[in-house]
Amino acid sequence: MCAKDVKYRKIEEDIIEAIKEGRLRPGDRIDSESVLKQRYGVSTITVRRAFSDLISQGYLNGVQGVGTFVAKKQMIRALTSISFSEELLEQKYVIDLYVDAIEEIIDKRISEALDIAPEQSVIRVKRVRMANEDPVAYHISYIDSRILSLKQAQEIYERKSFYKTLDSIGRKPTWAVENYSVRDVTDAHITELMGIPKGNSAFFIKRTAYNDEDKVVEYSETYFHKDWYSVNVTIKI
Repeated sequence: MCAKDVKYRKIEEDIIEAIKEGRLRPGDRIDSESVLKQRYGVSTITVRRAFSDLISQGYLNGVQGVGTFVAKKQMIRALTSISFSEELLEQKYVIDLYVDAIEEIIDKRISEALDIAPEQSVIRVKRVRMANEDPVAYHISYIDSRILSLKQAQEIYERKSFYKTLDSIGRKPTWAVENYSVRDVTDAHITELMGIPKGNSAFFIKRTAYNDEDKVVEYSETYFHKDWYSVNVTIKI
């Protein structure tokens, strides 16, 4: 191995060690190219090669014109549970929930999604899912008020879980259909709660959840922070 290879690998090893030991945490900015050039006595090309390798390995993220940062650990959904929070717990995240609003509304579009009469009122639950104290998703769930009343929905504040609240009244869905896309987040309130710039893109998921009798229980729309979220799908042939 030539001296040049040793130098860029030394930069990589030092950064990885700092991340593993907690001296560098997700979101922390890495020292600039000029600082690292001086510290290690190397060229710009050598530093950029180290950065490129660490970005490709998932240790770092580069933001054009801003800098290079320690990558956040992504929440990788295997789609093994109907509950997002349960999957987070399985991956050893510390989770929390911020309830943004619980309201009773009438909305024809949502009534159609829930397969109920247009005049039937619906409970809308807006909430932010937190993982390791960072916002990872903004959920908007809709449910027939005859299934979950406005009074019953207040338990979500204490239980910190929409599905645990449904489970407590025997109404938790058992299966769901999800539609995935990418959408710009234009609602300033949502972007503020998620900590992203207005107009930034996010994974957008529409879910229709059913009970054992194949009746619609919940319709939801969720924005997932793209820096935190990915999906693994296993296909057997």
